[in-house]
Amino acid sequence: MKYKPKEIIEFSDTTLMVIWEDGHESLYLYDDLRQDCPCATCRQLRKNSEDGKLPIKKTIPLKLKSEKIKPIEIEPIGLYAYKFHWNDKHDTGIYTFEFLRNLCACDECASNSE
Repeated sequence: MKYKPKEIIEFSDTTLMVIWEDGHESLYLYDDLRQDCPCATCRQLRKNSEDGKLPIKKTIPLKLKSEKIKPIEIEPIGLYAYKFHWNDKHDTGIYTFEFLRNLCACDECASNSE
């Protein structure tokens, strides 16, 4: 496996940090992770939308105080992915480690993808 997380932590109320085994650190805004959900339903919704973004419905449980999108649980899937359980009740996306690493928008990763 090319990429494997060493640690995954909540960096802030809006951001997830993944520290990779190779020492690279990636920061992901929760909004961006939710918008990039790789499940079939979200891919189809993005494909059919005019701006390529998800029309996310806010169906947040009453116990949450914030209306900002964020995961309420991040579940490991085998040794290759995470499943995010979002506070908008969406939980069908499987984020493989490779997919997550490819979403990294840091200068180093952006220059490597060009």
